[in-house]
Amino acid sequence: MAYGSLRGFSVEVPGATFTPVPFSIVGPLSSTVAVSGTGNELVVGTSGIYQITISINAEATTEPDTDQPYLNAIITANGTPLFGETTTFFRIANRSSSTFVAQAALTAGDAVGASIASSFPVLGYMNRILTIVQLST
Repeated sequence: MAYGSLRGFSVEVPGATFTPVPFSIVGPLSSTVAVSGTGNELVVGTSGIYQITISINAEATTEPDTDQPYLNAIITANGTPLFGETTTFFRIANRSSSTFVAQAALTAGDAVGASIASSFPVLGYMNRILTIVQLST
């Protein structure tokens, strides 16, 4: 079975356009999952159906906005949204932790990551983890 994970703990403040979520710690990896050259994606070595999980904590970097700012996050494969377009994002509310799970058919060599954006300049994120587990071939 193929599996892998990446974690990050630094506080990041995204811009208005989607940018890759940075990770700094490699978790357990099976022999058929590798880390991309950027360190921000997991590369699958075996084609199959995978479960992809991303968990992110949103934190206001200044006093929370009364309009309750939020982050938009997408799971990516080879740098593009897993579900085809950036309108398929997940919303992460201010001062909350959100976990999103998706299943997708991946081909050997596909690089799985996440990207994030926000229109609220006071909102950042930290404590994130990306995991993949192969469910079948």
